Amino acid sequence: MKTIRMLFTIALLLGAASIYTQAESRTFLAVSIPFGFTVEGQSFPAGDYTISDLFVHSQTVIQLRSSDSNYVAVIQTHPTDSLKPSAKSELIFQRYGNTYFLSQIRTKGESTGRELLGTRAKALSKERNDTESR
Repeated sequence: MKTIRMLFTIALLLGAASIYTQAESRTFLAVSIPFGFTVEGQSFPAGDYTISDLFVHSQTVIQLRSSDSNYVAVIQTHPTDSLKPSAKSELIFQRYGNTYFLSQIRTKGESTGRELLGTRAKALSKERNDTESR
């Protein structure tokens, strides 16, 4: 009986947590990306995407979601500052070889942006590209 009660309690907590995390986001940017790209080692095709704050960690974690919801990434970021507010909302990509990596997110009118943390795949691709160009 004690085990059943504990399992029931865990199930309720997990259900409440999943509802909480689904409801706690705010879309702040909708974009159309004309090429495939990589985020944290995950490949994304060209298409329409939304970028949302996750209120739980609104300054450090964002969600990237394709319009059909087939591609989703929860991305760790850190704030980046500029002297002037951004003139437009934009995603900044870095290209190594034939691979594009999402690097920064800037929002119109804001002097702070989001920079994605470096990934191992990005570093390996850059290293491979540097080696091939020698």
